[in-house]
Amino acid sequence: MGRVANACLYFLFSVSIGRTLEKYRSDPVFQKEDGFLFHPLTETDLPIVWERQNALHVLSSEFDAYRLWVWLPLDRTEIAYWKNQFALRCQVGSEVWYVAPGETEDFFVLIRELMEYERKQGGTRFRFFNVERDPAEFPLGFTASPRRDLFDYLYRAEDLVTLKGRDYAAKRNQISQFKRKYDWRFEPLTSANADSALQVLNAWDASHEGGLVDYERIAIERMLWFSQPMGQSGGVLFADGVPAAFAIGSHPRRELLDVLAEKALPQYTGAYPMIMHSYAQYAFSLAPFDFINREEDMGLLNLREAKLQLKPDRLIEKTLMVANL
Repeated sequence: MGRVANACLYFLFSVSIGRTLEKYRSDPVFQKEDGFLFHPLTETDLPIVWERQNALHVLSSEFDAYRLWVWLPLDRTEIAYWKNQFALRCQVGSEVWYVAPGETEDFFVLIRELMEYERKQGGTRFRFFNVERDPAEFPLGFTASPRRDLFDYLYRAEDLVTLKGRDYAAKRNQISQFKRKYDWRFEPLTSANADSALQVLNAWDASHEGGLVDYERIAIERMLWFSQPMGQSGGVLFADGVPAAFAIGSHPRRELLDVLAEKALPQYTGAYPMIMHSYAQYAFSLAPFDFINREEDMGLLNLREAKLQLKPDRLIEKTLMVANL
């Protein structure tokens, strides 16, 4: 698929969003100006989230509409609209967390309204998952707890697409070794080769102690089989005719690629840098973007080291803000 075809996909998705917005703007849930009508997040909401994240220039993965769709059956997430803004209400274990884009107009007015809403719901302590906003800007009465394991790793697209410079010499060498050792090919992910990606997923699961968490498998399988265009793309890497790696991402904004899943089999030396680089090049060929969000490391030290080796442009900080009693 070339840039023209990809532009057509963006056009069709934009038209779909426009029709959805027109259809649902008359719904009372989108008209409430005071208070909140939280409701379970559904596919109906995703075009609204997609439109608003574009307007707000959000680079965090938290508000990626496609990512939210993937986790719909797994997360107990609700959404509400307020003065042309939105907020999410999430059940995290026994706690309720609220989250909203940090660039939102009247951000701290929104925070106060959410605090009052939670109080009326009988909540004993208000928790807000702060993305990108400087915690020092919050009013007194909040305790900030940085969630380092959930920081997003944001990279300059040019760096990972070209791998130029001394910082990426080791990755270039690994990729060269992979190319010399294997008869390889990269294929864009489609329904025709989704089984190949699933084969990698199953083999990766079997080869790792502890394997995949059930909800992670469900989410990845939803990515593999969801065909409706929502700005997603992916690729499968083959070595000697055998599926060796795959990657799946989405394009929540024209200047951003969000890498949602990436797996490579350890017996194929260099498969991880190869799929990372091949997918970045492929996605960039569809429609150029400025940044690649490779999401969080979940506190896994090996994953953290690997993400840092790719030299992120910056980390998108996330902080749990807890209102003092």
